[in-house]
Amino acid sequence: MANLDRLTTLAATFAAIHPPPLAPADAETIIAISQLVVDIDGREGAEEIHLFFAIGKLLHQLAGTPDADIPTFASDEDDESRMFELATLLKAAPARELAYAIARLLAAVDLEVAPVEDEFLDRLRGILAIDKTRAASLTVMMRDVRG
Repeated sequence: MANLDRLTTLAATFAAIHPPPLAPADAETIIAISQLVVDIDGREGAEEIHLFFAIGKLLHQLAGTPDADIPTFASDEDDESRMFELATLLKAAPARELAYAIARLLAAVDLEVAPVEDEFLDRLRGILAIDKTRAASLTVMMRDVRG
């Protein structure tokens, strides 16, 4: 039951950051950015992977595509190029903020943000044009969800 409560809280928080509907293309882009965050430190714990797929499902629900598969992406591009390419696809501020918030949550799911994750998040924040004050607010929102 606690997991269901967490998902309900997560869905409400996502909707507060980006009121539905979320464009399906933005959902896919945010999922791709999320996978970069999961992969960036080279450690993929079970909780992190489980949360990645739960987030993907929630994003598809926000986008009105609840039956869509949660894709995983393989790319020959380096993470920096891929992050830039993906982040610049998100045009609306709520979509950019949701992407950052989710990245923040995934980086902290194991309760320890590795230096490589922290650097990635800072670069992502800059590319998404989110100021430090708003980023701190989003971080607090995600910390409250994480518990």
